[in-house]
Amino acid sequence: MSRIIVKFGGTSVQDPERIKKAAQSIIQQAKKEYEIVAVVSAMGNTTDTLTSLLKNSAKDRIEDRDYADFLSMGERISARVLAATIKSMGFSSKYFDPADKDFPIITDENFSQAKILFEESKKKCQKIIDPLLKKGVIPIVCGFLGKNYKDGSITTLGRGGSDITAFALGNFLEADEVIIVTDAVGVLSADPRIIKKAVTLKKISVEEMGVLAEGGAKVLHPQALKYKTDRMKAKIIHFQNGNLAAEGTEIIGTFKSKLTLFKEKLTMLTILGTDIFNTPGLLKKVITPISDNYVSLYGVSIGTKHIGIYVAENYTQQSYDLIHPIVVEDDKLKSVTLKNDIALIIARSRDFIETPGIIERITRPLAQNNINIIEMTTIKTDILIFLEWKDREFAYQIINKSLEEAGIKVSN
Repeated sequence: MSRIIVKFGGTSVQDPERIKKAAQSIIQQAKKEYEIVAVVSAMGNTTDTLTSLLKNSAKDRIEDRDYADFLSMGERISARVLAATIKSMGFSSKYFDPADKDFPIITDENFSQAKILFEESKKKCQKIIDPLLKKGVIPIVCGFLGKNYKDGSITTLGRGGSDITAFALGNFLEADEVIIVTDAVGVLSADPRIIKKAVTLKKISVEEMGVLAEGGAKVLHPQALKYKTDRMKAKIIHFQNGNLAAEGTEIIGTFKSKLTLFKEKLTMLTILGTDIFNTPGLLKKVITPISDNYVSLYGVSIGTKHIGIYVAENYTQQSYDLIHPIVVEDDKLKSVTLKNDIALIIARSRDFIETPGIIERITRPLAQNNINIIEMTTIKTDILIFLEWKDREFAYQIINKSLEEAGIKVSN
């Protein structure tokens, strides 16, 4: 018996025809004796309409509690309509409204960006949802919404929060697969509104999906991925298929926090120049001879008067010989210098995005132990720390401890 969580985005349920198609796709799988939980967003642009309505009437004088309650109406209507449609087709269904005591997503008290309380929600799901699935009932859960653990008031998970609901339920109910039904054929190689010939990716890792989502891709909420487990399959498909077995983009793996001490010594080459920000092609001119000779770059930085690149120390002389002629020929560049014996520590975690002050938590204890950071680069879920080779092992221990104290468990 396979267990599926399927989330229908707003465009997937924006009118009666699409709601019927969604219901039929659920029933197709139910006939195969799949256990199915459906998560629904508000129909079409309902949330935008509600937001605009409230903003134009109440202005900024509405309380967060009332605002969350008002915005919840879109999902609450969707859940009722989909459940009724499934019932009309001869199958048993039950919708879950956040105003009811049995709503399975329990959160903190933040009304606009609520955090799901893991243990409380898991217990609720296993007590309430699991028995229904075993009886052949199809639960319909409002996405985007939660129930305040203190007083039971309605909270919201933030825009796109239905994705979080779906993956969280998948985790709590130990689902075999989470399916995101949306208006995209899957994850594309580029934004189809900008690039006409974008290609659909057949597979993408959780880490890669997280980077895309944090970088602005709207196909999946980045916070949803933290609930994905190794055993849980996941995919994104287009609503027009009308078939939950359709192919789209498969999301594979799970995100694991890691702390890596790079084994090789690095060298930093610093190219001194002027007006670097306003000189198109300057970075390319410096990097091209390096890449053409198959020398790997472990970091690149640009300042107002310098370009810094990091290479493995055994490529120092070759890199220096390749860059120096470029410096001599270009009147925007003046000199190139070397700094050897550099170590690299890479910290990676999805939790960095949701942990305010994480940089300070890492750098403060290093400073307290007189360890100098040569350079630090942060991008999405990665933090790259360049420091003196002699400090690498002690620094690694300090960073590892700092992350543990921040509640971030890392593997080596």
